[in-house]
Amino acid sequence: MTLRGWARAVAGMIAAAVLAGCASAPPQPGTAPVLSGRLLVKVAALGDQPAQSHNAAFELSGDERQGQMRLLGPLGAQVALAHWNEHGASLQDSQGGRDFPDLATMTGEALGEPIPLAALMQWLQGRPWDGAPHRPLASATPGFVQLGWSVDLARWADDALVEATRIDPPGVVVRAKLDRTP
Repeated sequence: MTLRGWARAVAGMIAAAVLAGCASAPPQPGTAPVLSGRLLVKVAALGDQPAQSHNAAFELSGDERQGQMRLLGPLGAQVALAHWNEHGASLQDSQGGRDFPDLATMTGEALGEPIPLAALMQWLQGRPWDGAPHRPLASATPGFVQLGWSVDLARWADDALVEATRIDPPGVVVRAKLDRTP
């Protein structure tokens, strides 16, 4: 897989993390929900690095400590599979596998910009991460600012849509829409 394909796979994983709020199947007691949906990740151009935009379907299970994410192509075929736990993260794709010390390193290397995945897991559930301070958005829009990201929850209740935008350059936008059960 090319660097662009690699970035697309990781970008999908990031966006999935941003939407982890509604379960596609009810969780069992003591387990994290299984989530699915669509995600979009945009990274703005900076210097010689061109802008990037990636989207994919995803299936996410677990939490920031341990879990897995599958990225699916337009016809439902698996494009990439990521696993993580306290020992690190790994990504399997068409080019084989790669290991990383953690999720942030994996996303940073793939996208050129680190993404706070531990926080994203909570943001996908429509709430701030417990591991860092946050404040409400300055506007009347539902959401908050945390870790240098603006998390917009205006469409959370109706559409299960979360949009997180990094405040500092280069701009990064992660938008995820969860599948809802009837």
